[in-house]
Order: sequence, then C-alpha cells, then structure tokens
Amino acid sequence: MTPPRVLILTPYFYPLIGGVESNADRFAQYLAGRAWGVQVLTKRLSADLADVEQRGGVTIRRIGPRGDRSASGKWRMLPAVVRWLVQHRDTYDVVCVIDYRGVGIAALAARAVTGRRVMVQGQTTGVLSGRISADAPPEPRLSALLKAPLRRIYVQADALACISRVLEQEARAFGVPESRIHWLPNGIDMARFTPLRPDGRTQARAALGFSDRDVVCVFVGRLSHEKGISELVAAWHEARPANATLLVAGPDMPGSPWDRGPSSRQFVEAHGLSASVRFLGPADRVAALLQVADLAIQPSHFEALGLSAIEALACGVPVIASDVGGLPEFVANGVNGRLVPSQDVGALADAIRELVSDSPLRARMAAAARASVAEYDVHVVFDRMAAVLATLAEPRA
Repeated sequence: MTPPRVLILTPYFYPLIGGVESNADRFAQYLAGRAWGVQVLTKRLSADLADVEQRGGVTIRRIGPRGDRSASGKWRMLPAVVRWLVQHRDTYDVVCVIDYRGVGIAALAARAVTGRRVMVQGQTTGVLSGRISADAPPEPRLSALLKAPLRRIYVQADALACISRVLEQEARAFGVPESRIHWLPNGIDMARFTPLRPDGRTQARAALGFSDRDVVCVFVGRLSHEKGISELVAAWHEARPANATLLVAGPDMPGSPWDRGPSSRQFVEAHGLSASVRFLGPADRVAALLQVADLAIQPSHFEALGLSAIEALACGVPVIASDVGGLPEFVANGVNGRLVPSQDVGALADAIRELVSDSPLRARMAAAARASVAEYDVHVVFDRMAAVLATLAEPRA
C-alpha cells in the first residue's frame, strides 16, 4: 500500500525551534523516514529564508506575509493558507495541524472545498476552555463571546490530538465526540535522552567543573514569566542549598512583556547568588546537560504537558515541578520527584532544600524516573499518531 501524503501545517517552523516547532520537526522527520510523503506549510519569516526548502526528506513551504514570530502572525497568514491548500489539493491526502490556534480555521475552511480530512493538535491549555489552568480566573465574558465561534470551528476537526489528559478533559467538556479524541502527547527520543554510564557521567561533570559530591540542579526553558524563573531564583535564595549549583539553560524573551531574563540575573547578582547560579543562555545540547544533573526543576505557572520534565526523567533525573497542567500526569510526588503549588516560593524552597540534602531519596527517585515516562517514547507516540492519519487519509466510503 502506498503511504499517505501528509501536509503538516504549523504557524512557525525551522529555523525557529521551540517546543511546538521541535515537535512538528520530529514528527515530519519520523514520517519521512518511513517513506511517507511529507510537506510542512508554515509562515514566511525573513527574506533570507527560501520559500521552498528541502530538509531531511521533508519539503518546507513558507507562505504568507513575512515577519518575525508574533501573536498576530498566525492570523495574518490565514488567507494564504486557505489559497494554498485549495490550489495544491492534489499534493496531499491529509492535513495535520500542529498548534491549531488560528491556522486550524484555515485548514477546516479549505476542507470544505478539498475534502481532505484534518487532524489538529493543541499545544496549549485553554484554547477550548478559556482557562490556562484549573485555578485561573474564568475568561472575561467579552473574550469568551468573541472566541466562541472560533471554538465551534476548531472542534469540527476530524481528529483532535491531545498532548495531555488535561486537554482531553477540555475536549470532552466542550462536547467533542469520544471517537475523535486521541491522547497523543509530544514524544521524546529516549535513545538520546538516556542516563550516562557512571564513568561517563563522572567525566562529563568534571568537564563542567563538578565532582560527584556536588549537587547539580538544572532549569531548562525560556526565561519567561510563565515558566516560573522568577520564583525559582527567589526560592534558591531562600533555600541557600549547600554544595549545590543551579544551571539555568534557556533564552531570554526580548520584546516580550513576560521576559524575565534580565530581572532574574539582576536578582541573582543583587542577592549574592552568582557563585551558585549560572545562566547558560539558549541550550543546544539539552540531553548532555540533563545527563550531568542530579535534579531538574520546572516551576511553571501553567503547562499543557511539560516536555523538559519528561526529558529529565528519561535521563534518570528526579524532577521538582509545579502541580499544574500535564505535569502531575508523569511527575509522581515522592516517587520520581516532588510536586509543589505553582508560584509558591516557600514550598519550592522546601523541596529544593529537601532533595539537595537527601541523596538516598534522590537515588530512589532517580531509579524510578526513566520507566515512568516510557509511554512518551517518540516511536510509541508517533506510531499511534501516524495510524490516526493513515485512517483519515483513506477515501471516504
């Protein structure tokens, strides 16, 4: 049987590589590696990027008005997306929309003409419910009224891929039929995110200036308000853990009102923490960083899934995480990590103090870590995701 031809539609893509873009890129490469025809349709960014590019067996097509990533960018490209999908309907059999906010409307509008079925995958909480977390205040009434028509369009997709059980619950609460709801989390390459052998780990830590007696804690994520970096440095100041270093790996968010990079560095310097807190900037070798860690910390305010925490657990590293969104689905309190209330500096400091000082507890949690995220293996997840798309690509009876 000839493999189906998949059109992956995502607002932003390579060379931008965040959580959404990385997931779309991994899935595209997975399909190409199995001889599926794969195209990625995404937004034009800058003039130095070609409108059509080949990358690892995947054709990347950039359309619409040029411009850097922005909240409005995905909306401004909608007319171009609809036109392209209609005009090039003979080049694909099924559409997979990664992060369907905005562009999902274009895919479903084109479906009315092309007949090509559409699977959408949400990457954030609240798209359907209007609440980014369970304890968030209800969406303002005017906003809910304005977004209601869009939500009714989104749920007309042929399949709704949910990256967490929280998003599954949102879909059910909104009335999406069970037959169209699929739990399909973002997957990780567990061959890359894997513990090092003890001798290799000792050498890798030594290269960074750490001995096996030091406790290395790692935060991976953008230095943004919702990732909890401000609470983390405040908790580190309160805990003052002995023989411990915090490695902060992630980019600033220049131009964003949620950028907390500069203020976090200022806090560290002002409170005399520079000897125990290192800001590494954007991380291009996340697996290598996690493999030398004793503890990973993800103090997010909200999180649809929390891929960095899954990657840490796959490397055999216990995790301290906020008790929000998808994080409690795989961080089991007292088993492979600690869950703390979001934005609670005192509780976060207590957890840091406990796990830094208790090496036997860390060892027990580390022993349970990798097996706890086996179902997020990229091959397991993408096999299931491909099966859904293959069914959608079949001709209608």
